[in-house]
Amino acid sequence: MAISARARALAVVTLVFRIIALGLLAASLIVIATTARTQYDPFYLKVFNGYLGVELQVYEAVNINFQDLYTYRYVLSTAAIGCAYTLILIPLEIIAVVQQGKRIGGTSTARILIFTDVVFCALFTSGGAAGLGLVVDNQHRNRKLFDSDHRKFYVSFDASCGLLLVAAICTVVIIMISAYSK
Repeated sequence: MAISARARALAVVTLVFRIIALGLLAASLIVIATTARTQYDPFYLKVFNGYLGVELQVYEAVNINFQDLYTYRYVLSTAAIGCAYTLILIPLEIIAVVQQGKRIGGTSTARILIFTDVVFCALFTSGGAAGLGLVVDNQHRNRKLFDSDHRKFYVSFDASCGLLLVAAICTVVIIMISAYSK
């Protein structure tokens, strides 16, 4: 009976971490999808006054959201794919809890789930790291054009990427529990 109680406890802990990961991924998805910023792109205008050419630098306001840069799209799609994957696995974890820790399909299915968890953990980590890297590079490169809108955008994007990385940590805990229970 002790093995059954241990297996059920591990299944409950795994379910809890899957639900936490789903919440983190959904929050990351919402934050990045609703964040937009205004970027001021410089363009040069040459005005000719007689023989002298005067070059003026004029700034044009451009609204940027997650669809405009590939890294933002990657972070968004990573969070969306992670939500879908976690939503698929939560019913399987509920079944494992109800059946006293027994998984559907036995050991071979558990190995496949561990492998897919490792793949998705790498996906969450790469999405969060790519987003944070882009934010650091943009902040360093566009220091002079930084205003409160830029800062708000980057703080929101940082939060979204941080949530992805915390979801990756939850997935690592799930992997360790799954490997321990088999």
